Order: sequence, then C-alpha cells, then structure tokens
Amino acid sequence: MTLYIFLLVIVSLMCGSSPAVAEPSSRAVMASVLLVSGWVLLAHIAARLLARQVIRGSLEYGEAVGFLRMQMETFRWFALPITLLCHYGFSLSAWLRVQPILEDSMAFQAIGLLAPGLTLLLATWSAEYWFAAIIGIQEKSVKKALGAMTQMMRSGPAWLILPTLVFLSLGDIAGKVQTDYFTDPDAIGGGNSGNLVWWLIGLGVAAIAVALPYLVRLIAKTEPVSDVHRREVETWLQRCGISTHRLFGMKTARWNTGGRLLNAMVAGIVRPGRLLLLSDRLLDELPRGQRLMVVMHEIAHVRRFHVPIRMAAILPAWVVSSWSSAILIDSQWLTPSMGAAVGGALGLITTVVVLGTVSHLSELDADATACRLAVRACDASRDRERRRTESGEPTGQSTGMLDVPMTREMAAEMMADALTRVTADHPSSRKFSWLHPSLATRVARLRRISRPLPDLGSDSHTLAI
Repeated sequence: MTLYIFLLVIVSLMCGSSPAVAEPSSRAVMASVLLVSGWVLLAHIAARLLARQVIRGSLEYGEAVGFLRMQMETFRWFALPITLLCHYGFSLSAWLRVQPILEDSMAFQAIGLLAPGLTLLLATWSAEYWFAAIIGIQEKSVKKALGAMTQMMRSGPAWLILPTLVFLSLGDIAGKVQTDYFTDPDAIGGGNSGNLVWWLIGLGVAAIAVALPYLVRLIAKTEPVSDVHRREVETWLQRCGISTHRLFGMKTARWNTGGRLLNAMVAGIVRPGRLLLLSDRLLDELPRGQRLMVVMHEIAHVRRFHVPIRMAAILPAWVVSSWSSAILIDSQWLTPSMGAAVGGALGLITTVVVLGTVSHLSELDADATACRLAVRACDASRDRERRRTESGEPTGQSTGMLDVPMTREMAAEMMADALTRVTADHPSSRKFSWLHPSLATRVARLRRISRPLPDLGSDSHTLAI
C-alpha cells in the first residue's frame, strides 16, 4: 500500500465529519460531479494529445511515456484537494449525512465519501490505458479498459477499502442492534440485553477476523498451487512450527497477477484460516532458495506479531486527533470547524510518522528473523531427508534439502539476493518509501549478518534449495 492510497482513503473518510457551509442540497452533488468530470475529461485529453504526438512522430515514445507518467501522477495527487473541496467547499459530506438511506449507514456514507477521489484515480488509469490503445499497444476495447482498471483496483486500493467497508458494515449492524434492543431492556430479556448485544458484537468481530482470508480471495485472483510447490512450502511451514492443517492451519494459494507482481503475503490476523499468497511470478521465476527466503520473510511477520503491532501503532494518532481537536475547537483563535480540521490533520500526520516508523522497523526485523527461520526449516528438512535415505525411502526435490548445512550467514546472503531480484522490475520499490526501508538499507543490514561466510569450498554458493 502506497502512501498516496492511504492518504486518499483516510482523507476521504475524515471528511465525513466536515460541517456544512450552507444548507445541504442536491447542488452539492451537482457541483462535485461537474468538478470531478472536468478533471476526468482533462486527464483523457492530456493522454490523447500525447498519443497523437507519438503517432505523428513529433515525440518519441519514451519521452511521451515520461510526460504521461508525470501528468497522471500530478492528476492523482490533485485528487486530495479536490476531495476536500467537494466535501468541505460544496458540503457533499453534509448532504450525504442527511439522505434517508445513507444517514444510518457508515458504510454507505463511506462509499459516497470515497467517490470523488477514487473516480479521479480510476480516470488516470483509464487515461493511461487509452494512451496505449491509441498508439496501438493495447486493444481499443471498453471491456478491456474496464478489466484493466478492475485489476489495478484489486491490486491497490481494494486491499484497504474492502476491509474498511466490512468493518463499517459491522458497525452499522451493531448500531442497529443497539438502537433496537439496547435502549429497550424488555426487548431481548430484561437487564441482560446489554451483555447480549456486546456478545453479538464480539462474535461479529471474531467472525470477520476469521473470514478475512476468504475476503482476500475475492480481492485477489487465486488459484490452486501445484503439488510440487505445495509440498515444498508446507514442509517449510511445518518445520517452522506453522500448522498446515486442512481446516485450522495456514493454507497456500497461487496469486494470479497476470505476470505483473513478484510478491507474497499472509492474509489473516488469527490462526484459523490464514492464507499464504504466492504470486505467479514468484513461483515460476524465483530459484528455490530465494523463494524460501520470501516465504520465511512473510512467516516472520506472523511469528513476530507485526500486523497487530502495526494496528496498535494507529492508536496514538487517535489520541492526538481527539485531544488536539477538543482543545482547538474550544480555542478562541480558530472556528470549531477549522479546529476539527486541524486536529484531524495532526492525527493524520501522527499516523503517517508512527505507522511508517513501526513498519520500517518491522520490515528489518522480518528480514533478520527470516534468516533464523530458514536455518530451522532447512536443518529440519535435512534431518528428515537423512532419515528417509537411511530407511531406504525415496526422497524428493520438493522438501527443500540443502547439499550443505544451512547457516544464518547463508540465509542472509540469499535474503539479500531475493530482495534484489524481487525489486528488479520495479525501481521505485528499491527506494525509501513510507512503509519500507530502501533496498540498500535492507541489503546492508543483511550483509552485516552474512560476513564472513563459512569456507565451504569453491562451490559453496551452488545450493540445491
């Protein structure tokens, strides 16, 4: 998740409490639609003009792509102030709050709050597609364009938006139950009604936590993993103490990205139903040793509880936002609406700083922990293979056996190679970002672990992993 996607979603949702500058009316919708439509049209005109210059030969394709990327990136960032203008300037969010269908649903209101920013984001993707279609790289097809934008949405914003909408829907259900029953003790059994409501809310949260991996299957296009890869990965997981039980253990799925991504991730917060996603390119292109290290990196996030820690890192932002808003709203220097906006901005800045710092530290910790887990996985695999050999049982290549004993130094070396390979096709992913340290920083820390490597002879790097 990029910083831009995070800001676009969070800023849009924060606008839900923006005050109305006038009496909410349908004019807020009309003004917002006209503003967003103008920017959508402008993005497509810019892409078309560049494509025509390439066709006429007045501009090289590489230069045009560079200009297009710069222009679309500018349009994407303009989605943030346009979102604020729609909700604060035109009072779109205030209009959403008073609609009969939307006023009692946070989830429906969230869809309306996200609409301006996401529309502009989709417009930039559409403009990029039609640029390629005009110059003949892509097929001129509305269906293909919609499919491309859907794929982009599934690989980016959907990972944040869909879980958010699910939890907001749970909040709507809890609010409905509380309104209908909690205020009427006789409705569901006298004085125990409050306890029952909270039990129902707790069960709903637990059910969503368990069902989260299945929600991920709706976002990501998943396929069964081949038997060879499945046995290989399950062996590594079991040797690291991760259950692969059919019902209660971690499952593995192939993530069909159309050959675009070389990545892996673990979906799920609680143990039952966790899902390990391995992208198509990771399974098809990476050598076994590097594939092992990528899997161990994701398992390290699970074993070190990095996801709950990152979730807890958001709490300071809520404290800062609530505390500062309460002070600024009552102050004499700012109006209540301005005080709330400044408090929200301070909370957003706190979120970016704290969550970014925690994410950087957790990534570095996962790299180091992956090296220790790889040693454990491979040593256990070697012992198993040795016992099979001694008993005369056939051995397979899917177990991940090493020709030489795995060491933490070797694992660090392979981890550095895996990071270099995974980021090779995406130079931007090698740079310092909001949630990840730079490739140079991560590799430098791994090099300190891998030096000096043990003397294993001239073929020490030819490991049959």
